[in-house]
Amino acid sequence: MLLAYVDESYSKGYFFLAAVIVNSDSAVAIEKGLDAIVQEYARTTALPASAELHGHELFNGHGEWGALQIRQQINVYARALEVIGKSGAHVVLRGMNVAKQKERYGEAAWPPHDVVLGHLLENVDSVATELGDRLVVVADEIHSSERHRESFRGYRTNGTPGYRSSRLPSLLDTIHFGPSRHSRLLQAADLVAFMHHRRSAITETDDRQLRAIERMWVHIEPCVTRCWTWEPSPLP
Repeated sequence: MLLAYVDESYSKGYFFLAAVIVNSDSAVAIEKGLDAIVQEYARTTALPASAELHGHELFNGHGEWGALQIRQQINVYARALEVIGKSGAHVVLRGMNVAKQKERYGEAAWPPHDVVLGHLLENVDSVATELGDRLVVVADEIHSSERHRESFRGYRTNGTPGYRSSRLPSLLDTIHFGPSRHSRLLQAADLVAFMHHRRSAITETDDRQLRAIERMWVHIEPCVTRCWTWEPSPLP
């Protein structure tokens, strides 16, 4: 059985979700690998051994990650993405231009998380089908968890909305929500989601930072099996 760990990254203009799809071997590799990186820095800096690998905080040196120098923060992020990339995991990335969605649909626009989650689940299901296995979805807990569970149940009964409607035949059970603080696999999804968002929707003004981001992303690119951002067109 496969597991898909899902987390989000968003700004005013865009909303993204990333899914890191793992079997038991790749899950163990990611968990042990990310733990080892944090433990290494906890032994030599003021970083707590329980520190959460959160993309935004790590990239910007906020919270617990303020204990590290900038070059150390970049090193941690790059090594974490390398662990994920070498684990055998499959990565699915979906996004939406929120500003264009609002321009097209106005007050009738669905919440971005609902729209992108439907797209992501279709892709995750297709990856599981290609791999010949069934899959359970685990996502970072959010305030609208119950609504998404109800939507998931409806998708499996009536199909996902849109012209590529699917009843998600390779997905099992419900969407399970948990705290990323206690899950290195959810943290892996967060790291990927944040970096994809940064590459796709943020205009970098520092060439050194842009080069660092591209060097880090090299570790993930080979395991990305689905990647698409919906850019809604204006109504005629």
